Amino acid sequence: MKKKTLGSIMAAVMAVGLAGCGANSAADTKSAGNSAASASPDTSKGAITAPITLKLSTWDSDSAFLDKWSAKVKDFSKVMPNVKVEVETFKSDGDYLQAMKVRMAGNELPDVIALKPNFLNDFRDELLPLDDMSVTAKNTKAKHFAVNGKVLALPMISFPELVYYHPSIFKELGLSVPKTWEQFIETLSSIKKSGKNQAYAMGGKDSWPDYPFNEFMPLLVSGDENYYDTIAGQDKPFDKDTPFYKAYTDIQKLYDAKVMGNDPLGLSNDQATGLFEAKKAAVIAAGLWYLPQYTSKVGNTDDLSAFPLPVRHSEAEPLKVITFTDDFYGINKNSKNLDATKKFVEWMFTSDAYQFFVDEKMSKSLMEGVESKAPFMNDFYKNNKFEEFNYQPGGEKFNKIVNAMQLDWKKLGQDMMSGKSLDGIATDLNNKWAKARTAK
Repeated sequence: MKKKTLGSIMAAVMAVGLAGCGANSAADTKSAGNSAASASPDTSKGAITAPITLKLSTWDSDSAFLDKWSAKVKDFSKVMPNVKVEVETFKSDGDYLQAMKVRMAGNELPDVIALKPNFLNDFRDELLPLDDMSVTAKNTKAKHFAVNGKVLALPMISFPELVYYHPSIFKELGLSVPKTWEQFIETLSSIKKSGKNQAYAMGGKDSWPDYPFNEFMPLLVSGDENYYDTIAGQDKPFDKDTPFYKAYTDIQKLYDAKVMGNDPLGLSNDQATGLFEAKKAAVIAAGLWYLPQYTSKVGNTDDLSAFPLPVRHSEAEPLKVITFTDDFYGINKNSKNLDATKKFVEWMFTSDAYQFFVDEKMSKSLMEGVESKAPFMNDFYKNNKFEEFNYQPGGEKFNKIVNAMQLDWKKLGQDMMSGKSLDGIATDLNNKWAKARTAK
């Protein structure tokens, strides 16, 4: 969900046997007498008889984490000395997705592919089913995201979506944690009125930071974890009285309150989070993924707390919080070194590399027998009463429609902040949706 590009290759490409990228090794070019069979290392039955290189491509907006994870991955060579794993990193999932789609068209995907849950359908035909791997049965969320009955990638973590705030600012202004949507807007308006801090830090220039509102709120309002599949069967899912329209009506009230600074579309996410980290802004909504970034910048969480985004109009209504399962890893079925790649993925989920990943992300563990060390998250669950709402990305039919009409929920947030009317947005979406549903 993080949208500013920074593509960097963390290690130079090995001259010998670049797997999954269609490159010939230096040894192949030196000896014309070598056969195609001898050019590929023998990885059958786990025997690695010649040096090979695997490639893993991933993304994260936290460059410090990417550096640490890239260094940790090198430990695999201690287990299989003849196998080196290169990590290619991107800073945003959007630029990563675009790059991977280009490579998929050219049959040049890396051996190990990082995915978000809503990427699974896009790459389903290129991924190796993982149902027979021992680590799959021990992953508590893997089967929930099966595509056509097959597990195509294993998720590393899950986490709740939060509203972060500075308790010191709330205390100074005599504010309490809001429990309803109206209270949420009133709280932000009170902070704005005080003139001491910007109420909400919005990096709207990057578009994606509005996802807790424009992407997730229709799901929460619907109360249906399979909402995306439900609307795939509807003709006009954006009409009045639909979950989309109701949610976007609430979002419009938030944007109209002007609590996100003088120019929310003029600030990047880095600038917005910088305001929050410097206590120049009081509130920001994001997933638990933001916590490691905040901690690395500020050094502690002494003046940081969080509450659920109160997407409801009465305290008598259930309070639901999106729980997001993320950082899926799949295997390119066309990898030239499938055995070694499978062993590497198994290592990722069974060695201390998995504990490292979970702890650095400060998120929930999804592997049986592995406990996450995330005191901030544990305190959030302890101090707030809510129902978990599991994010489901939608199936093939939904994604076909979305891709055909190039629907970007987060871009809609930018349109709303710029003044485009909700009725205009809804009408436009209904028209595009109808055409995409009937297109062959």
